[in-house]
Amino acid sequence: MDSLTAQVPLTTLHTASVSDSGVAVDAPRPKTERIAYIDMARGLFLILMASTHGMTLADIPATSPLADWGLPRGWATTGLIMLCGFMVATFAREMQERARIRHRVLRRAKQVLLVMFASNVLMVVVKRVVTHETDPLFSLDWWVGLLFFRSESSISGVLLPIALFLLVSPLLVALYDGCRSKVYGVTLTAGLLFFVALTWSVQALTADGHGTHDALSAMFGAGAGGFPVIPMVASGALGFLVGIVWQAPRERLDGRTTLGIVMLFIGTSQLLSTVPMILAPFVARTLMDVSHLLLILMLAIVITQWEPSQRGLRFIPVLGRFSLLTFLAHRVVEQTLALGLRPFHLPGELVYAVCLGGGVFGSLAFILLRRRFAGYDRVLRAVYL
Repeated sequence: MDSLTAQVPLTTLHTASVSDSGVAVDAPRPKTERIAYIDMARGLFLILMASTHGMTLADIPATSPLADWGLPRGWATTGLIMLCGFMVATFAREMQERARIRHRVLRRAKQVLLVMFASNVLMVVVKRVVTHETDPLFSLDWWVGLLFFRSESSISGVLLPIALFLLVSPLLVALYDGCRSKVYGVTLTAGLLFFVALTWSVQALTADGHGTHDALSAMFGAGAGGFPVIPMVASGALGFLVGIVWQAPRERLDGRTTLGIVMLFIGTSQLLSTVPMILAPFVARTLMDVSHLLLILMLAIVITQWEPSQRGLRFIPVLGRFSLLTFLAHRVVEQTLALGLRPFHLPGELVYAVCLGGGVFGSLAFILLRRRFAGYDRVLRAVYL
C-alpha cells in the first residue's frame, strides 16, 4: 500500500526545470524522489476508502441519495493493490538495477506483514473491549485463530494480499524483462487477464450444494477479514500490467487520452449490466477495475498539474505518502466518532459527513504531528508507519 521509495520530508515537491527556450519542462526525476501523481492517486483511493467506511458506520441505506450520488464505493479495495502493482511496474520501467527493486519490494512486504498482524490483533482486541465481549480474550484457541485469521479479523486483513503481491512481484519483473517480442508480450498480457478473471470466478465456478470448501473460501472467498487473498494478488498483477503499458507521455494527459479513459469507464459500466452472470466477474475485475484505476490516475495528474488545485488539495498526497498510517488512523478515528454519535440518533448522512471529515483530517493531524515531535516520528518509523 505504501510507496516503496524512501520517506522524504513533507515539503518535497515535484519540480520542473526551464529549457533554453524558456518553456518549463519536467526535470529528470532522481531515483529516490517520490512520484507526485502516484502519491496523489494513493491519497484519493484512501479518501474513497474512508468514505466507504463512513457510509458503513453511518448505516446509509440504499435509498439514500448518497448511495447513488455520493463518492463511489468499493474502488479502493482493488484500487490500492492495483496501484501497488502500477508502482512496481514504474520501477521496472525506470530503474535498471533489478536487485535494488527486489530488495525494496521484499523489505516493504515484510514491513506490511508485521503491521498487518500487529494492527489486526490490536483492532480486534480493542473492539472486544469496547463492546464488552471479552470472554474470548481468555481462550488460547481464540488467540491462535486470531493470529492465523481463523477466528476473526479486522480491516487489517486487506494488507495480507498486498504483502503477498509484493513478495511475488519480482517474478512479474522477470517476466517483463523476458518480453523480447510482441508475440510474447501479447501472450503474457492475455495470460494475466485470464488469471485475474479465473481467480475472481473460482467461488462462482465451484459453488455446489455441499457447502463451501474451507480452503477455497480462505484463499478465494472470505479470505482475511472478508478480503479474498488470491484474487486481490491477481489484481495487483493487473495493476502491474497497466503500469507496463503506461508510457511516460501519459503523465501529461491530452484530450484524446482523457476521452478514451472516460469512454472505457462508461462502456464497461454498460457492458457489465448486460453480460451473463458467469461473465460478470471477468468484466468487473478486469475492464472495470482498470477503468477505475485509470480514472483515479487521470484525476491525480490533473490535480497535480493544475496549480490552483494544488493549494487546496495538497493534503491529499500527504495522506498518500504515509498511507499505512492513514489506513490505520482513519479507521480508529471514524469508529470512535461513530460510537460517540450513536446516543444522539443523528441522521445517517450527518454521521457519515462527520466520520469522513474526521477520518481524513484526523489522519492528517497524526501525520503533521510528526513535524513537531521528533520522538513521535521516530516511534512511527520504528513500526514502519
